[in-house]
Amino acid sequence: MRKYPCKKEVTEQQLESKMKEFFGKVVKENGRYVSSYSKSFELTAEVTGRKEISVETKTSPGEDQEKIVKLYNQFLEDVTGYSAKERKKLISKL
Repeated sequence: MRKYPCKKEVTEQQLESKMKEFFGKVVKENGRYVSSYSKSFELTAEVTGRKEISVETKTSPGEDQEKIVKLYNQFLEDVTGYSAKERKKLISKL
């Protein structure tokens, strides 16, 4: 699981809503939200702090990998408030 800092406080309802918006169906399992996109991508996410989320992904080879990466980055940017470039900088400081 990878932890991402967020600019604003994130609630479980907001996380679930964003996952539905980007990936469709969302299921809550053991306090975590699980969603998938096509047969080659599964996302598990949870709120781990006031301004922090944890995300785990599982991928398998498929023809839509480029679209999945773009969708995943858009989802993270929407939830965290940081672009991919900003997230990379923040994580490299840790």
